[in-house]
Amino acid sequence: MKFSYKNILKYTVALAVAVCPLCMNAQEESIAEAEILMKSGDTDNAITMLRHLERKTPKNGKINMLMGDCYADIDSVERAKEEYRKATKKGENDAWLSFATLAIRDYRISDAEEDIELYRKGLKKGRKTLPDNSGDVTSQLEKTRSMLARVEKIVIIDSINVEADNFLSAYRLSPESGALLPAEVLPDDVERAYPTAVYASESGSSLIWAAPDTTQTYHLVTTSQLYGGEWETPKPLNGDLGQGGDANFPYLLQDGITLYFASNGENSLGGYDIFISRRNGTEYLTPQNVGMPYNSPYNDYMLAIDESTGVGWWATDRNKIPGMVTIYVFIPTDMRINYDIDDPTLASKAKIDSYRDTWQDGEDYVALLAKIAAIKPKKREKKAEEFMLNIPGIGVYTSLDDFKSNEAKLEMSQYLSSSRAVTQAKEKLAALRLRYADGETTLAREIQAWEERIAKMQSELKKTKNGVITMETRAN
Repeated sequence: MKFSYKNILKYTVALAVAVCPLCMNAQEESIAEAEILMKSGDTDNAITMLRHLERKTPKNGKINMLMGDCYADIDSVERAKEEYRKATKKGENDAWLSFATLAIRDYRISDAEEDIELYRKGLKKGRKTLPDNSGDVTSQLEKTRSMLARVEKIVIIDSINVEADNFLSAYRLSPESGALLPAEVLPDDVERAYPTAVYASESGSSLIWAAPDTTQTYHLVTTSQLYGGEWETPKPLNGDLGQGGDANFPYLLQDGITLYFASNGENSLGGYDIFISRRNGTEYLTPQNVGMPYNSPYNDYMLAIDESTGVGWWATDRNKIPGMVTIYVFIPTDMRINYDIDDPTLASKAKIDSYRDTWQDGEDYVALLAKIAAIKPKKREKKAEEFMLNIPGIGVYTSLDDFKSNEAKLEMSQYLSSSRAVTQAKEKLAALRLRYADGETTLAREIQAWEERIAKMQSELKKTKNGVITMETRAN
């Protein structure tokens, strides 16, 4: 071959065509790895990785897109906008949808509309028209617009920031309003969501909580205590409460009919939203989103109303405090009254920029706050070896001291230990499934292994339980 200029050029082009796809694949994999880091909460390392990629491939707008998502995730809005601007200049038309999402989060409806319009104008490139991917953002915009038209007037008397893992400790409910308890009060072999809260009626004989179904979607279940102390098998609440998503964090009013809960289904504004439903006979009616200011583009959940004190509570992570949630304490009203849609401070009131702005002139809430602070929350902490075991023909055992057979007592201790191991394994499996849903598809084999391990453990548990019952029956 002659090494003429034309041949050298032809060879160079051929080599570029052969090599560049491999380079592009490596870049895409690195971007995907950074996205996994972001979704797992390791935003700092994700940004570091993306900065490195940007230096290597400065023309790749996808890197800036994901970098903007990282900054948006940690609520660094101006830096997110800066990255999205870079992305638009590098030809990433979808960045306009990211701008629109930021505007919706801040309730800037007009700005979001303009961003979506700019996105749609950018769809036509030359002779080729790109597909319109603005459906989800447009739907979110319409939900936000609709909710802003009905922002309820409520008085928020307090705002409490607490650790997300222990947020129920901030609630102060009178005994007649029931109790909100951690999931640890449930027996080890009872399915529950992670996380969830258990609503207990005033008598403590009825419980409602969230548990995964066969598709690992959370739904609300209930159980009641039977005569003799035994509990019935948990059963789902009737009605499509989750509406295509998870249903969680239930609270039932004293009327036994009105149910508040959280869902991230199709009618949610973002993450968990608070919904209300009422029972008609044995079935709950179609739930309704309670709207703003209770709900936001972030997670809002666990609304409870104490009708004895006239005070309500709900939790939210809208304030983006790492590891913390905000509990708002408010005074509910019998009739819903909304702010004027033309109120210039409407968005501020919906976001709760200042809860003190909701206070009525001349009103003093100190006495009411002192009253609810004096309420000691109901505790129902499970003892280390608490359980419920029905011995046919003998009764329900709740303590190791109930056993007559020492052999059965030792076997029951082993059962309790193994049961806790199963619970821990389920928690591990639930965490792996969440990571898989977020894009870590390489976890498929590990998930399958844990499923098989748990199935085997549960089979062994059943044998152990039957052995305990047999030994104790013989001793009686």
